[in-house]
Amino acid sequence: MALSSNPRILICTSYRRFRDDFLDYVGENVYLKPRVSLKRKQSPALRFLKRNVPELEILEYPLWRDYVKKLKEGWDVVGFSFFQNEIAEVFEMVREARRHGVKEIWAGGYGALDEAVPREVDRVFTGASEDAVAQVFGKRVTDVLHPSIIWPMDFIPGNIPYLRMGILYTERGCPYKCTFCQTPSYDKVRFNVNIDSIERVLREYSRTGVTDVLVLDELFGISPGFADRLTLLLARYKLRWWAQSRAALFMRHLDTWHERGLRFPLIGVEAMSQSSLDSIDKKQRIEEIVEFERRTSEKKAMYRMVYYMIGYESQDARTLWDDVRALKSVGFDAFQVNVITPFPQTPLWSETESRYGIRDKFYRHYDAKHLVWNHPHISPAEMHYLLRLAISYLNNPFDIYARGFARLVKERFTAEGLRFVWRDIIRTPFESMVRNLMEQGK
Repeated sequence: MALSSNPRILICTSYRRFRDDFLDYVGENVYLKPRVSLKRKQSPALRFLKRNVPELEILEYPLWRDYVKKLKEGWDVVGFSFFQNEIAEVFEMVREARRHGVKEIWAGGYGALDEAVPREVDRVFTGASEDAVAQVFGKRVTDVLHPSIIWPMDFIPGNIPYLRMGILYTERGCPYKCTFCQTPSYDKVRFNVNIDSIERVLREYSRTGVTDVLVLDELFGISPGFADRLTLLLARYKLRWWAQSRAALFMRHLDTWHERGLRFPLIGVEAMSQSSLDSIDKKQRIEEIVEFERRTSEKKAMYRMVYYMIGYESQDARTLWDDVRALKSVGFDAFQVNVITPFPQTPLWSETESRYGIRDKFYRHYDAKHLVWNHPHISPAEMHYLLRLAISYLNNPFDIYARGFARLVKERFTAEGLRFVWRDIIRTPFESMVRNLMEQGK
């Protein structure tokens, strides 16, 4: 269908099934309360599109009634950015858009790699789409600009504001080809986001009371020159920052990055068995993981979080649990635990389907928390039990709060004294509460 030169375009995420149906990155991996929550209330993908193509409109995590109300405004195109576990909800939204007379449907995000998606939509976008969408309006985006993205970190129960987490996504793509990861198929072109626009966002974060920034790059620091400029900016605006990368990269730059505000390094440990790491082409040695823990433990006020997977084809219940215990003994502070999951257009998907078969076609189970394939030694019910057991064991509240966060508080108070009390315990929670109330009143 030929679009006008100035089409009405709406880009959406998947809808929420109930009011508090937001992905909680902490809640997935810490079961007991009280605890903190970090909820994805803004979509980085949609915010980047809106920042670079202001002519379109976005709708983030709407309730169903809000989505239908928005459709009634009339649109030439409705597009969706989503993940694999959100496909069923997105297909519902597609059918509703068709009923409202929308002629063209777009799909993007990692979920659009699924083979069923092209049959339901008119156009599929893969990877960074700012330039492709801009061309619909007769424009080009040659230098991607960074938007402001804020996720709230609250104490629950009660949703008591603690801080507002500033989000950065500064580099697209990854040069590694781990067999479980969709990024090599999705982000085939690597590039950096415009550094001046990043500085404007950091300036805004600092001005509005944001103290912590989470860098969501697949592999922070893989471009050394760019990372050097970025970490200098983070230091200039006195921001504590969180970043995910590899153990080897963190160790290469640890002293400099710690001086510039790195306090929450995240690495993909994935397994404590070298044969398991080799089976997913991780290109990482167990010795690197142990050395990373040792060196970061020597840094003041540093909290180390790791990504970890269970359910490798060689594991049975006993060897899986041995691996979990080996990880615990290393000494990290917090853990995100997933079940190894084949996703479309990955080597793991092809290998698993040909060797064992993929049994589960229920899209919501593709959240890395369910066993979706025919494991040779472990049933889905047993894996569900082992996952919950592993999360409860690794993220024991005494370890992650009484030891981990208590150590952070003590070290920060020793280093900053009353400034820490004012900024972290009084001002930041109060400002977060005020801004949450202001946003709710809009």
